[in-house]
Amino acid sequence: MRPHRAPRRRLLLPGIAVIAAYLAAVVVMPPSPHGRTLYDGLVPEPPYRWVRPPAGRAGDNEQPKPYTTFLPLAAGGSVPAEFATDDLQATLTLPANAVVPQSGETRARVTLTPLDPDTLAPPPSGRHFDGNAYRMDVVYDASGAPVTLHGPVTVVLRYAGHATTILRLDRTGGKAAWVRLATTVYTGSQEDLARSDTLGTFVVSNP
Repeated sequence: MRPHRAPRRRLLLPGIAVIAAYLAAVVVMPPSPHGRTLYDGLVPEPPYRWVRPPAGRAGDNEQPKPYTTFLPLAAGGSVPAEFATDDLQATLTLPANAVVPQSGETRARVTLTPLDPDTLAPPPSGRHFDGNAYRMDVVYDASGAPVTLHGPVTVVLRYAGHATTILRLDRTGGKAAWVRLATTVYTGSQEDLARSDTLGTFVVSNP
């Protein structure tokens, strides 16, 4: 006589249901900029590295470092590339052929520099900064001139607490002011993503 196995099947069914629900969630959820998905929030993020740390962080703060590298240029333009600071607090993504080729130029120099946003311009009314500003420069290596872009680039910034908007520093009539960019928030990895039609200086902010 075969043993009765119904109880075992009943024990397995809840586990199968949980696995199925997880897989369905992974399929429908948009991936975060650095590939984290459903269980982002279960892994604590490392302490934020401040250019000018707030009260309470001066003792254990680690200064963020600038990042510099090179982007090869071909006859048709630049290759698709992503550049990030070592601590992943700032990332710049360039699609294929984002940089217009120039005669005599074989590469572009990419620099991501952390800055104190309070030294640049005050935040928009009702908002405050929630991380460093990052100046994102891409210049033709031989001439040092700013590159010409074919289209928008993608900026990803990690925030310290909870930021909902990326701001870009614009200068109109010699006056510097922050303008808001349409932003996607990834709470699990504490990152904001925005697309910008120009390079420049960016910062995260919240109400």
